[in-house]
Amino acid sequence: MAVGSKRQTVFKILLIVTSVLVFWLVHQLTVNGHYNLLFKSSLHKKILLIFQDQQLDLPTVVVKKNLKKAQKNVIIVAHGRSGSTITGDLFNHHSSVFYLFEPLQTVERISYRENKTSKDDYGNLMVDILTKIFRCNFGKSVVEDFEHFYRDPSHLRVSHAIASPPLCPHEMSDPSLCPPMTSESLEKVCANNYKINVLKVLMSRIAEGSIYNILAACNPTEVDCKIIFLIRDPRAVIASSRSVGFFQDPASDPSRKNLREYSHEKCQQTEENLELVKNLPLSWRKRIIIQRYEDFAMKPLDGLLRLFQFAGLSVPDSVKIWLNQTTQPSKDHEELKAACRGYDPAVCTVDDSSLAVNRWRWKVPLADIDIMEQYCTRVMKMMGYRPVDQSYELMSNISVPLFSEEYEVKGWD
Repeated sequence: MAVGSKRQTVFKILLIVTSVLVFWLVHQLTVNGHYNLLFKSSLHKKILLIFQDQQLDLPTVVVKKNLKKAQKNVIIVAHGRSGSTITGDLFNHHSSVFYLFEPLQTVERISYRENKTSKDDYGNLMVDILTKIFRCNFGKSVVEDFEHFYRDPSHLRVSHAIASPPLCPHEMSDPSLCPPMTSESLEKVCANNYKINVLKVLMSRIAEGSIYNILAACNPTEVDCKIIFLIRDPRAVIASSRSVGFFQDPASDPSRKNLREYSHEKCQQTEENLELVKNLPLSWRKRIIIQRYEDFAMKPLDGLLRLFQFAGLSVPDSVKIWLNQTTQPSKDHEELKAACRGYDPAVCTVDDSSLAVNRWRWKVPLADIDIMEQYCTRVMKMMGYRPVDQSYELMSNISVPLFSEEYEVKGWD
């Protein structure tokens, strides 16, 4: 009995010491606005195991008090060419949403101007700017970059909030008629005129490519964050990325080295982030939703309802009508597509969504698909994507979907 009692005492002491060390570490990560990027380190993985094994919540990360007063934010995280633009545009068309299209582009430009290009410097700058945006706090350098980007005539569509009253006199097609934004005007509109902030960010611009570093920016108690992790079939993502020039394979390289490296990088990032989400404490896990692009593309209205319900938003008829016109082939669809001319193609979301799901299947050589599947096996299995396994008949038969209704990650909800 005495030995058992001593063991229990030692265990309790170890548990208390571990908890104190974890609390101290998280405090050090956030004090004075300085953050360390831990995702790649074994230390971060050990901390996640501690949380998982002992069922401890992340200290001070989840807002538990005064949520009504906290600034609400939804962050859409995805690889480029995954459908993130149309997903963001859903929220952009909601009158209660202050929407920002890829604010990490702003972080990148500021990092170059301020010569903060090392991994640590960029990570600290990213978290600092995001933390402030989540609180409707816009510094001078951010506002100046927003003025340049969002006032570009080809970018007016990307944020209705910035291109409409009270920041512009009315829905503007000519940005020269809009008065210059200031920190005060932007902060006032963000905090007082809208119910929620929604940001679309690409994985390639997140420090270390890790959702963990988005969570670091969500730490202040006056911030309420939710994350939509959007995932598309990696074969479609990689093929589309090559078609728009994200990477190229020289004709002189039959080994497809660049394709192999790109496939490995993107699928490794996706897998690591899925594992991170899976191992988060339940208090954080409930604030992250994983949305498969193909499910949204095949049933856009169902996807809309799911995402807006997660964000705590109503579903206006105007957004339903816009979504139907944008994703379904019709006369109105063609008119909308024509209206995109003259705008940046990256911000035009008009497309037949059901065709978009399978378009890659008749554009990519079977040998290249085989390479992608070699490097993306685990992610494809987790997300329910069926491998072609060098079968031309299967790849070309679009009546057979290459994604399953049931899959591992779906069971996490």
